[in-house]
Amino acid sequence: MEIHSSEDIRLFPGQGIKALYRDMNDNFQSIGFFARPIEDSTDVSFLKDVLQRGGLVQFNRVLLVLTMLKLNNNDKDIFDIWWNYHAPDGPALFEKMSKQEYLKVHLCDERTTLSVLRTTNGFRKFFASLLRVLDRSGSWTEIEFERAVAKFCAENHPKKSLWSMVRRSFLNPEIETNRQLNPEDYPGFIPYDLRAFYVYTPDMGHCINVIPSNLEIEVQTADPQQFLLAAPVRSVLRCGFRWLRGFPVAPIPFIPGHGLATPPEDIEF
Repeated sequence: MEIHSSEDIRLFPGQGIKALYRDMNDNFQSIGFFARPIEDSTDVSFLKDVLQRGGLVQFNRVLLVLTMLKLNNNDKDIFDIWWNYHAPDGPALFEKMSKQEYLKVHLCDERTTLSVLRTTNGFRKFFASLLRVLDRSGSWTEIEFERAVAKFCAENHPKKSLWSMVRRSFLNPEIETNRQLNPEDYPGFIPYDLRAFYVYTPDMGHCINVIPSNLEIEVQTADPQQFLLAAPVRSVLRCGFRWLRGFPVAPIPFIPGHGLATPPEDIEF
């Protein structure tokens, strides 16, 4: 990635980018975020707080890594920054993000940087987990990645909605005790052999407990039930499944600490 000076960044209103820059104090190269609010006004000329969220979206065969920033807890100033692991500098940037302790967020206007906030890098564990998954993923071209991002954003913007969709899925979520459902409550059809693995969770809705295919090796010598994860019914039916030791296995990537990489639009309540 090209090294940028913070004074050389020129953004359109509402645009946010990631960039590698050189810190003037110690000449250390860091990854930072540059963002320009949609409305240039004095009340957003200073950064007080930056909220961070990250997620992995599987769109067709492309894995889209998304980082989001919310400036000063303002719903108008939400920025989405997308990462392509299979770009020429992708693996190196992912590795850097998994180790970089701090981030600098630059608030810009059409002329210069207005404010800089140095904050803890809340994406470190996220990117460390991604490296173990994406390194074994199939590759895609830059054009395929850009098209996937454009199509996904067209379906899931505005950014406020996208911000709400980026959520963590925890290992073995508890079933909502006051809403015990069964496969007959699902609005669509669930194959009969999958119905024994149906579960309803409060954050994911109608799901099927499956074993992610990237954990298949571990399942060979352990109890398969320890590797079951709840995936939206839509995701399982679209991706397909097969059987291993009496349990369904689906080609849905699993990220340690973040759960399954399933599209938010697959969630049904």
